[in-house]
Amino acid sequence: MNRTVAALLVSAGAAVSVAGLGGCGTPTAGTPVTVVREIVPQTTTAVVAPPPTSVVFVEPPVTVTRAPVAPSLTPCQRLFADGYSFTYAFTSWVNAGRPLSWDADRDGYPCEQSYGNRN
Repeated sequence: MNRTVAALLVSAGAAVSVAGLGGCGTPTAGTPVTVVREIVPQTTTAVVAPPPTSVVFVEPPVTVTRAPVAPSLTPCQRLFADGYSFTYAFTSWVNAGRPLSWDADRDGYPCEQSYGNRN
């Protein structure tokens, strides 16, 4: 048996008899070679990726309900109807830039029709 073939058989997992490794001019040339092969069961392990864990959380929409604003009410009438004080109305008037529409008699006191005369 050729040494290369024997080496291939050994690397493949087969056991080769040492007596069968003679060359062409050796006394063992032509004798049958006993090849013992050990069968080892191969276990195949499949690698399975876990299922994708995509969690999507959608928040429910926020609903804001507002009371309808009557278009005929002035800002002063709305503040008074909503229960705000005269001090709050005065501060709102100043923050709005002292619009003349809030001060009907132009005396520097807004919302006198709603909150009464303050001067």
